[in-house]
Amino acid sequence: MRQRLALAAMTAFLLAAGQAAAIVESKTGTEYADTVTIPSAAGDQVLVVTGAALREKTMLKVDVYTIASYVAEGADLGGDRAAAILTLDAPKRLRMDLRRSFSREKLIGAFREVIEKNYPDLTPIAEDLAAFEGYFTRDAQAGDVILFTYLPEQGLATELNGEVTGTITNTAFVEALWSVWFGGEPVNKDMKANLAGAAK
Repeated sequence: MRQRLALAAMTAFLLAAGQAAAIVESKTGTEYADTVTIPSAAGDQVLVVTGAALREKTMLKVDVYTIASYVAEGADLGGDRAAAILTLDAPKRLRMDLRRSFSREKLIGAFREVIEKNYPDLTPIAEDLAAFEGYFTRDAQAGDVILFTYLPEQGLATELNGEVTGTITNTAFVEALWSVWFGGEPVNKDMKANLAGAAK
């Protein structure tokens, strides 16, 4: 009996510890690890989560995707966390988990629309934006996982369901992509606050 109680207590402790080591998007219950470790040319990089958010569309508030933001452990984000994450020249990552299917054109169009709002002159990033759009060769499917991982010594890698589809080294494009969620004209201001960990 004592062994069973001890086992139950240990199980409860481990479950609690597991829950404590995750951040949860409140509406969908989607969990994201509080840290991720990324191998790089400079050695393993530990990133910590800054926040998670949900993208909804239309008046019916259809769930489109959940997303989590990670930055290098120990990064100084100061008072304006979103602005700091936007311009941070240190390891960082965005993870998107798609919750519905939609066309390739809608996916890349959504990125371009917000980037154009933040960058009226696309000249410095035009070639990179075209290359980035070319990484998406099919329609998006519910359950797809898209990772954007920036490592200063290696560039920005785009990964779809565990497969790297391309890498861009232009840091101006890295900032442009992060502007979709952290820029002056983000896709959604509540998402910006939640991802930066600055929501009231």
